[in-house]
Amino acid sequence: MNKKILAALVAASAALSMGGAAQAANLVVNGSFEDPGFSLPAGSYCYLGGPFDCGIVNGWTGGFPLMLSTSGPWGNPNTPDGNVLVGIQGTSFIQQTLNLAPGRYTLSWIDAGRSNYGAPAETYQVSVGGNVMSVESVNFGAGWTAKSLTFNAAGATTLSFAGQTTDDATAFIDKVEVNAVPEPETYAMLLGGLGLVGWAARRKARAAA
Repeated sequence: MNKKILAALVAASAALSMGGAAQAANLVVNGSFEDPGFSLPAGSYCYLGGPFDCGIVNGWTGGFPLMLSTSGPWGNPNTPDGNVLVGIQGTSFIQQTLNLAPGRYTLSWIDAGRSNYGAPAETYQVSVGGNVMSVESVNFGAGWTAKSLTFNAAGATTLSFAGQTTDDATAFIDKVEVNAVPEPETYAMLLGGLGLVGWAARRKARAAA
């Protein structure tokens, strides 16, 4: 195989590998809430900025309940992602400042509705950089549902989930992830490299004929 073609393929593969790894990395700190920085007793919860104060929760600020999946007072939320989750109760909120490079990103998370107490539905806003990107309504007892959206960032930006309901309703939140959207140039480079390989193979076949 021509050395120039081989070098192009190696470069394309390396670029795709590095780009894929960067895009797959979750840019949210403690997005699954499994590392709050302390241990909760079995079946319990705490409230950042409220009763049974958590003190701090790694990566996050705001005012919100943090609980175990088996927390009886919250109806045993049974998150499919680990054992710890948070709630958006009434007008409570969670937020985190993300250190992002300029580019396009995908935000994903899962939510569910509290089933043992509260008003019919909790409504919350998802904001990035102070801009409301989505308004979600979670019904009483709703099962875990995957949500996602895309956004552009010019740099560091704040992600927040903020309750909009004055009633005592709760939406559970877990598995918060932000990932970079693949750059078109990465795929173009790989396709170019593969095209060169195909061209070389056809040329070799013609020469052998």
